[in-house]
Amino acid sequence: MSESNETNNFPSSKLDRSKIFAKTGLKVGANYARYLKDRVTKGSEDAAERKRDLDTRNAEDVFREFTKLRGTALKLAQSMSMDTGMLPDEFMDVMAQAQYQVPPMNRALVRKQIHSGLGAFPEELFASFSPDALAAASIGQVHRATLNDGREVAVKVQYPNVRDTIESDLAIARQLFKRIVRGPYLDAYFSEIREMLLQETSYEQEAKNIAFFADQYDHDSIITPEPVYEHTSRTILTMTYVGGVHLKEFLAKGPSQEERNHFGQLLWDFVHEQIASNHCTLHADAHPGNFLLREDGRLGVIDFGCVKRFPQEFRDDMLRLWNARIRDDEETIDRLLHKLEIFHDGMAPATKAEVRSFFDRFGGVIVQPYRSDTFDFGSAAFYDELKACFKAGSEMRETAGSHHFIFINKVLVGLFGLLGKLSPVVSTERSRELLHDSVEALV
Repeated sequence: MSESNETNNFPSSKLDRSKIFAKTGLKVGANYARYLKDRVTKGSEDAAERKRDLDTRNAEDVFREFTKLRGTALKLAQSMSMDTGMLPDEFMDVMAQAQYQVPPMNRALVRKQIHSGLGAFPEELFASFSPDALAAASIGQVHRATLNDGREVAVKVQYPNVRDTIESDLAIARQLFKRIVRGPYLDAYFSEIREMLLQETSYEQEAKNIAFFADQYDHDSIITPEPVYEHTSRTILTMTYVGGVHLKEFLAKGPSQEERNHFGQLLWDFVHEQIASNHCTLHADAHPGNFLLREDGRLGVIDFGCVKRFPQEFRDDMLRLWNARIRDDEETIDRLLHKLEIFHDGMAPATKAEVRSFFDRFGGVIVQPYRSDTFDFGSAAFYDELKACFKAGSEMRETAGSHHFIFINKVLVGLFGLLGKLSPVVSTERSRELLHDSVEALV
C-alpha cells in the first residue's frame, strides 16, 4: 500500500485497529531485542548513545503507527509529548510532531467530507477554498477559506469514521490500564474520557464552545475565533480565521525575555480567569498547537474541542483545597482529600499514607508560584521537583481522585509545560487575588 493510500484510509474496525496496535508492540519489542543484543556484544561502548537511539526508534515507530490510526490513538501521542518527566526526551521530541505534523487527507477526500457534512462541495460554499491543509491533527484538519461576504475563515474537516473508533480504542486501552493500575475509579475515568472524546467529535458542540469563549474571553489580550454556524455540521466546523505563530516558531525567532514574559503572563492569566469564574468551564487542552502568539501582542486561542464543564461543588472544593494549601491548613486539606475522593473507603492505611505523602509533595509544588508576587518559570529547580512528582505519581498503582481530576491534571501539565518552554517571569499577584476572592465568595 502506498504512503498516499495509507494516509487517506482511516482504519475504523476494531480488528483493523487492533492489528496496528499489535504491530506497534512488535516493532517496539524488536527494537528492544536489538538493543539488548548490542548491550551484550558491545558492552558499555557508546551505551548512552545506543539508549538514546532506542528511545528515538521506539518513538518514531509508535508515532508512525498512531498517525495511521489518528483519533484516540493520536491524542495519546499528543499526551506523550507533554513534559511530565515520565518519558525520555527523545520520545517526547518525536511525539511533539503530533501537535503539528500529521499527514493530511488528500484533496478528493476533503471534498467528499465537506459534501457529506454540508451538502455541497467547497467551491459552492466558499468564495475561495485552499485544498491544502493549513494544519492536521488527531481528529481533523484545517483549511483556509473565504466566505462570500469577504470574511477569512478556517474550515476544520473531520477525518472519516473517527467517532466510530472511540469505543474500540478505549476498550483496548482499558485492558492495558487494568494491568498496571488498581482502585475503584478506573471505570469512571474511562467514562469521563469517552464522554470528552464524543464531545470533541461533535463540531456543532465545538462551535458552541467557541461562541462561549469568544463572549467571555475575547478582549485586548486574548483573541478567539467566532463560529460560522451556516457552514458548520457535526463533522465540518467553520470559524473566523485567527493568525499567529505557534510556540515552536516563536521560540525559533529568539524572542527577548520581555516578549517571553508577556506571552507567559497571558497564558497564566487566561487559565486563572477561567478557574476563578463561576461558569465552571475550562479550556482543558493546553498544548502548544492550540495557542498562537501574535505580532499585535495578543494570545490566540484556536481549538475548543476539549472544554470541561465542572460541577459547581467540585470546582468550589478545588478552590478550597488551593486555599488550604496556601495556609498550610492540614485539617481542611485532610477533609477535602476525602471529599474529592483522593481517599476512599477500603483504602489500606499504608496506601493512604503513600497517597497523602504524594499529594502533600505535589500540592506544595503547585502552590509555589503563589507564595510570592512574581515567579520565574525558568527555574530549573521548580521543574526538577515537578518532574519528580509526576514520576512518583506514575509509579503509584492506586487510582486516586474524582474523575474530574483528569482534565485538571491535563491543564496543569499543559500550562506548566508551555511556561517551561517560554521561561517567563510571571506576576502571580492578580491570579492569587482572583482565586482568593473566589474562595471568599463561597458560602
